[in-house]
Amino acid sequence: MLSQQESSRKDPDSDREVFRGPGSMVLSWAWLLVAVIILVDLAVQGRDHAAAVTAALVVVVSGIVYACAWRPRIVADSGGITIANPLRDHRVPWSAVAKVDVVNAVRVHCVPAPGTSRAKVIYSWAVQSSPRSARKASLRAERGGQRPRLSPRPRSLGPPPGSVPRYGEMPDSAKEALDRSSTEFTAGRLAERAQHARQAAATAAGPRPDGEPSPGTLPDGDRAGAPAHDARPDGEPGAASPAMAQAGAGQVVVRWAWPAIAAMLVPVVLFLVVLLV
Repeated sequence: MLSQQESSRKDPDSDREVFRGPGSMVLSWAWLLVAVIILVDLAVQGRDHAAAVTAALVVVVSGIVYACAWRPRIVADSGGITIANPLRDHRVPWSAVAKVDVVNAVRVHCVPAPGTSRAKVIYSWAVQSSPRSARKASLRAERGGQRPRLSPRPRSLGPPPGSVPRYGEMPDSAKEALDRSSTEFTAGRLAERAQHARQAAATAAGPRPDGEPSPGTLPDGDRAGAPAHDARPDGEPGAASPAMAQAGAGQVVVRWAWPAIAAMLVPVVLFLVVLLV
């Protein structure tokens, strides 16, 4: 997974970035170590039916950990976003991305497909927000919405906003980036890349003779990365504009993740066979 500083130096139009939750990676490596220790111990000392059942159970858990913890990720490249979940993969072209936000997990809002009025919302299994991170984000949003102080800024709080930091002090933008959670950072990067892709498409298409916006241009209210409170009161994404429908020429592709499904089903069948023999 790319760090925030490394990712910020990438070209948002062409580089491939992979986003994964740090907790799932830690869980995967920890279970791999435990599974190897158990299997080695069983191979050395186990010679009975119980050892075979235990070994099969370890393989079952390993398949589940692979499918649910190791495999899920979000991949952003020049063509769009690939959201790999345990059972299915979603490929969303940049032209089909309407908005990216965070509600317990990174969500990608897609523009409605031709002939439909309901927009598809894809949740990422890989990058999720813990309740603690959600509370911190809510507190930061509340602080950002407070009215400015009328009294002079105390010296103990550092230099006023916009001033040049002294030697050894971090700029406000760097402090804000470090204070964000990995979930917020991922959503921000995906929204930034979607905006760059739309701008590139609008530039390539050029102005239309009739004065209407080009297919790659979206109104300000429909930009990717808009906060979650832009949704309608019933919880669904806001209605798509005609420009968004035109931008959705690229369709979302959904396919089953057969390797992950096999990694979970085959060990279960093997475990039942060993258990019943």
